[in-house]
Amino acid sequence: MSSAEAYRSRRLTFGSDAELYERARPSYPVALIDQLVAWVGPTARIVDVACGTGRATALLAERGMTGVGIEPHPAMAAIARRNLDGFDGWRIAVSDFEAWPPRPTDVPVDLVTCAQAWHWIDSDAGLFRAHHLLRPAGWLAMWWNWAESDPSPLREALDEVYARHGAELDFRSLRPPTTIPTSVPAEVPFGEPVERRYPWTETYSADGLVDFLGTYPNHALLPADRREALLGDVHAAVEGHGGRYVQHYVCHLWAAQRVVA
Repeated sequence: MSSAEAYRSRRLTFGSDAELYERARPSYPVALIDQLVAWVGPTARIVDVACGTGRATALLAERGMTGVGIEPHPAMAAIARRNLDGFDGWRIAVSDFEAWPPRPTDVPVDLVTCAQAWHWIDSDAGLFRAHHLLRPAGWLAMWWNWAESDPSPLREALDEVYARHGAELDFRSLRPPTTIPTSVPAEVPFGEPVERRYPWTETYSADGLVDFLGTYPNHALLPADRREALLGDVHAAVEGHGGRYVQHYVCHLWAAQRVVA
């Protein structure tokens, strides 16, 4: 297998249990969506890159936006279609963003978005592609949830669990490889990038936290006996501290506006 094929295979592992991913993965803060609406308006046309099960896509659709979600994994795309079924003006395309052939009615768009997935895109190629799809003064916006930790008795109990099972597995230190663009090629004129941070929280039951951890490859790919022992101890720790785990997140937004020629 070539390195490119291996990379694509790793990228598509998230679709191996798409229903679990849809059920367990966190959403995104309302304030971030409010900011996107403020930039482009509630009737904007968008392309949502690597839309997964359509969680972010649906948040934008709820505000009145229309467009296309692009997702390379068929199982994830099927759930995205289900989530967008009640909204007019949407379709889901099964494709890599880099190879997606837009229909004439798809473009230009007001907004290109990518939630939690730009690190799977070749950044320079993605910037070129987004610039080509956007109308003048349109926006490119990408964001990621980063886990934060606060001291608590439950945190101490989880520290003990991960000390026993493998500190490198501790989900509270997991952060996606964001690959936030550090520069924009001169050939794709965007304005000065905007970066913002949105703190928010998600509350998990013991079952919900175990489901959530099952979506991370470093947990899912463990030998079955080791995974079951780890997740069993995580479940017991949460149940022993009130049955709820509050995860603190900071959602990091990077955005840039296409320069008007």
